[in-house]
Amino acid sequence: MMYQGKHLYKWNWVGGGYNQVRADSKREAMKRARAIGKLGSGKVLKVDEKSLVRVKNEKSFWNNYPLFD
Repeated sequence: MMYQGKHLYKWNWVGGGYNQVRADSKREAMKRARAIGKLGSGKVLKVDEKSLVRVKNEKSFWNNYPLFD
């Protein structure tokens, strides 16, 4: 299994929606979020940079995570 980082970060997309990623730092999380936002059709989802935060309580996060957007 590929190492994915030790912290969970979450963010919102400009215009709506959200996502999460594992990373070792906020800077790495932003880099990975931007990569996720690059869609194959040439369109790009923009990360709401102010919303990018480290998840402090992962158990609570996953227990309250909606199954559908």
